[in-house]
Amino acid sequence: MKNKIKNWFGNAKIQKKIMIIYICIGTVPILLLGLFALSQERKTLMERERRNIEDSLSQGASQLKSKILVYNNLSDYIAFNHPISDVLIGDYDDIFSMYEQYTATVDPVLSSLKYFNPNINQITIYLDKDIVKHDTTVDALHTIEGEKWYREYKDSLSQKVKWIIDGKEKTSFSARTMPIMEQNKQKGILYLDVNYDTLFSGFDDISRDGYGLYVIDKAGNVLFEKDTFDQKAGNKTGAKKDGKDQSTQNGTAGKSRLSLKKLKEKMADQEKGKRSNYLIVSADAGVDDWQVIAYQPQKMMAREVQTLVVLILGIIAICIVTSVVASKAFSRFVVRDIKRLRDNMQAVEEGNMELMVTSDAKDEVGSLIRGFGSMLGEINRLIHEVYESKLTQRKSEMTALQAQINPHFLYNSLSLINWKALEAGQQDISKITLALSSFYRTSLNRGKNVLTIEKEIENMKSYLEIQLCMHDNDFDVIMDIDEEILQYQTLNLLLQPLVENAIDHGIDLKEDGRGYIKIIGRKDDSNIYLTVEDNGVGIEPELLSSILKFKTKGYGVRNVNQRIQLYYGEEYCLKIESEAGKGTRCTINIPQVLKK
Repeated sequence: MKNKIKNWFGNAKIQKKIMIIYICIGTVPILLLGLFALSQERKTLMERERRNIEDSLSQGASQLKSKILVYNNLSDYIAFNHPISDVLIGDYDDIFSMYEQYTATVDPVLSSLKYFNPNINQITIYLDKDIVKHDTTVDALHTIEGEKWYREYKDSLSQKVKWIIDGKEKTSFSARTMPIMEQNKQKGILYLDVNYDTLFSGFDDISRDGYGLYVIDKAGNVLFEKDTFDQKAGNKTGAKKDGKDQSTQNGTAGKSRLSLKKLKEKMADQEKGKRSNYLIVSADAGVDDWQVIAYQPQKMMAREVQTLVVLILGIIAICIVTSVVASKAFSRFVVRDIKRLRDNMQAVEEGNMELMVTSDAKDEVGSLIRGFGSMLGEINRLIHEVYESKLTQRKSEMTALQAQINPHFLYNSLSLINWKALEAGQQDISKITLALSSFYRTSLNRGKNVLTIEKEIENMKSYLEIQLCMHDNDFDVIMDIDEEILQYQTLNLLLQPLVENAIDHGIDLKEDGRGYIKIIGRKDDSNIYLTVEDNGVGIEPELLSSILKFKTKGYGVRNVNQRIQLYYGEEYCLKIESEAGKGTRCTINIPQVLKK
């Protein structure tokens, strides 16, 4: 990133550089100071808000703990009440006698407790025996055995109070065993139902807008949830209104409200030191490992620093406008002559080499313009000289390289015809003569250096036919050419020297086994690859490393590589791979050029 900025600034126009420097000088210090002030104000605000929320959570948790303690004491009072236990475990001759005892002993105690604690909805003692239900105070245990809460918690119920709270259904009650009854080998469950909203009312006193709160148990179940994101819509609890989730009715509230899962993810990120757009505070509820978590979007706190932000932005805007105006006027004066020189250079770049460049200015820029004019005249003279020289040299090199090959093979072929003529087989003489004629008709190509790959392959077939006759068909020829490449162009006589080397220095020196020559033609997205492969004696490593760099006997592979690079460029070449005793593989790499 640093290099990109450096390169961009280095490539920018001088006028733009001057303007940027002026703007930076005028605005960067103010901007840094403003950002520092905003950062400090934000930190102060965040810390203050965190302390306020922690205090509110502490108060709410303290109230919740106190209420739970009161209800637990009431449960202890009932569970350890001997008169009540004696009445419950007693045997009665008839229902009326039982009713009298319950009415006289149990009802007054439970009624008085409910009277002095109006938030208690129900107190019921469930007995493990057949009895007739007595109002809401006494009932048989089998009536709750099908309840979900009893199935889940019956094994964990003991003399200790177990609180069972369902945040979705908004129910809260405690359950425990009756220890005095257990002493008489009877079982009793004390059920105490309290008002859900009242139990958690301590958290309603958090006096701020735009916050959310969860009370969860050790297992992560939601016991209580609340938010104030919908207060302006008249729903201060933020839970539900008319049976609909308010997050779907209020776009802002919906974006601010977090699910427990999402909240835990943001808590984990906050613990890792990652930046978060929420202020999250957690506290111990003081009851059964319950935890209280409160969160507040930081945008809710940003209102207090809006005035400072507006002021700083206004100052920065004024500084930018002033810097832009001043820098533009100054830079225009400074770069006027430089722009004129740039325009002249651009005209030259576009091909106007006959341009007259001069200046009357006496400063450094004027001297630079006059120097450029003198240099342009000299360049024009040199271009003409070099161009003509290079063109002539290129034609000469190509002609010389091409001429090295044609006589070389011609003499060998004529010798072969003479040798065959001394023999009596006229069919062989005719065959060789026709192949030779075809070869030179293609190789000479009417004086052109370029032909299609199809013609080059035909040329190769003629040459190989001659060589097979010379060698009494003692080696095989394999052609594996992709037909898609046949219409592309190539240089003349690229493959023949490679095939000749494969025969002379590979197959002919092979002492065991039948030799073969394989010609392969392939292409990829942009290049064509022509390969000549043999199973001859191979090339020694020390010779392989220097075969394309230094002159060797004959014309062969070095000639091919030079012609390829001279015509197509340095990125195209001949690649030779060989292993002594196993064979050689020569691959030509040329660009895809279709026949015109």
